[in-house]
Amino acid sequence: MWPTAGSFYRIGMIAKTQVLENRIMKRFYIALILAVAVFGCKRQSDQPRQAAEAPAAESEQLYMEKPLEHWIQLVGQSKTENELTTAINALIQAIKSDDVTVVVAAADAIETIGPKGAKAAPALASKLDDPQPWVRMACMHALTAIGEQAVPSVLEVFKNGPGGAPVRAVSVLGSIGPPAKVAVPELKKALTEKPESMRSWIEAALAKIESGGEQVGTTVGLLQGEKIVLPAQSLEADVGTDWPGFHGPNRDNLCRQTGLNTDWTRNPPALLWKIEGLGMGYSGTSIADCKIFTMGDRKGADGNTAQFIHAYDLATQKELWSVQVGPGHKDGPRSTPTIDGELLYAIGTEGDLICLETSSGKERWRKSLTNDFGGQMMSGWKYSESALVDGPRLICTPGGSEATLVAIDKKTGALIWKCAVPALGEKGKDGAGYASAVVAEIDGVRQYIQLIGRGLVGVEAETGKFLWGYNGIANTTANIPNPVVRGQYVFTTTNYNTGSTLLRILRVGETFHVQELYTLGRREFENHHGGIVCIGNYVYGGHGNSRGEPKCVDVTTGKILWKGKAPERGSAAVLYADDHLLFRYDRGMVALIEATPEKFRLKGTFQPVTGEGPAWAHPVILDGKLYLRHGDLLACYDVRGR
Repeated sequence: MWPTAGSFYRIGMIAKTQVLENRIMKRFYIALILAVAVFGCKRQSDQPRQAAEAPAAESEQLYMEKPLEHWIQLVGQSKTENELTTAINALIQAIKSDDVTVVVAAADAIETIGPKGAKAAPALASKLDDPQPWVRMACMHALTAIGEQAVPSVLEVFKNGPGGAPVRAVSVLGSIGPPAKVAVPELKKALTEKPESMRSWIEAALAKIESGGEQVGTTVGLLQGEKIVLPAQSLEADVGTDWPGFHGPNRDNLCRQTGLNTDWTRNPPALLWKIEGLGMGYSGTSIADCKIFTMGDRKGADGNTAQFIHAYDLATQKELWSVQVGPGHKDGPRSTPTIDGELLYAIGTEGDLICLETSSGKERWRKSLTNDFGGQMMSGWKYSESALVDGPRLICTPGGSEATLVAIDKKTGALIWKCAVPALGEKGKDGAGYASAVVAEIDGVRQYIQLIGRGLVGVEAETGKFLWGYNGIANTTANIPNPVVRGQYVFTTTNYNTGSTLLRILRVGETFHVQELYTLGRREFENHHGGIVCIGNYVYGGHGNSRGEPKCVDVTTGKILWKGKAPERGSAAVLYADDHLLFRYDRGMVALIEATPEKFRLKGTFQPVTGEGPAWAHPVILDGKLYLRHGDLLACYDVRGR
């Protein structure tokens, strides 16, 4: 047994006061004191961490001679008008900063005080054309919270703002709703003066301002008394299964491992290790054959920034190899590598499709979605899809008029088929969306279901024949979340004033038909880009534009069973594991929520180590370990049950 602090003190006092004539005894006491000090300190430093590391301070920059955190706290605790004004002035300085994290934190703080932050409206509006989407969304939310007093600043950006700022401004005006009625004459005038591409945005904003913007869901395809019955779902624990790509081995974002730590209040996840130097990006993590694979933008041998695929040893976290995919992008790649045995597939932001050997990074073959297939994106955020491997085929979505989807021989890169999707309707835009294809078996026909710029489509796996399409879920900005497929039922959702829909895919002879069973309005449930999961008869996910408000939807009825207060701002990427949901918020926080239709139960939160920019990469759990990518770093946490 080690001496206690009290015994250590008593030993010291005895050594100090007793007259020791024997030199050996003196040496004994000195040695004992040193031993306690040395070994006691060592013992304390060797204790394993029981909680996640707190994130580093956002910035050492001072604003009005104090750190940003001081003003963020003061703005919510001000006791006098003068204190509040001073805090807002400091936050305005921070909003004008070039530091992404600082701007977002300051905008978040203004959002919490709503109309009281009106003085910050011009600074916030000036950021609506910022190159970083995280900054733009944070400022849009803050302007919406300010409300009517922000309208003049937002309207000025709508009329004269550069680039995409007018679109974001009109979106804010719509979100403010009836209090923005002073903007109606200018919006109606703009219907004839602004580009055709803005018409749908202006019309949507006018509808919200003039009518309150309530969009209520409808039930159109269900017969009276008809009940939807979803096929059974297996959640049996996987043993020894890798996580070989985006959303796991079944592309359903369900971790089927059990025995995990679900009491984060007493036992928050402990940091095991972290890897830095990945480069910027939103790519997720793939784990297979005791290796970690991901992507990032970093400097190459020539000193120029480029896009790379990295492989790391899972046990040692040592980098094994790194191979350039294509040119870099301003905030990095979005695709998650797909692993199939000894081969890896990934898509760069410019449409570079590459096949590598997982052991060495040696290139097997390469294609260009734009040059080889005439591909294009529906909007400007570049290719984000993670390729799908199904048998001998590699499926991806160039988005071209003659090759909307293609199947490629996964070993040689040779084209197997290409599918030209016909016109689906007026909603959305031509080109690829930001989702990744999923495979389904409907009425005996294997097919790939994908969300593209014009909506949802089904394509026959064997031949590439177009089977069916649905335009109603498309928006003109970005169609992002993967659909959920259960038998002949498909639940799909997108953001940007769209909502959600349950479809039934019916086969009549050799023809497939789409039946819209119900829709949910944008205020009821729409997921931005964190994804959804389906457990039993229930869909769970974050609701709202750049929001992660937890909601549970009964798929069989469309009823919202519960909604919870988001514990953090920003969007949330969702993962199911062991009867719980992990919500990874883009500010970094991770929340643990019970996966039950009964009620919203938040089981705990923790703040992991953070990187730069939004934490948009989706979380992964494998073998009792939680993997969190954030910008340049990947952190691994212990989530095994005690």
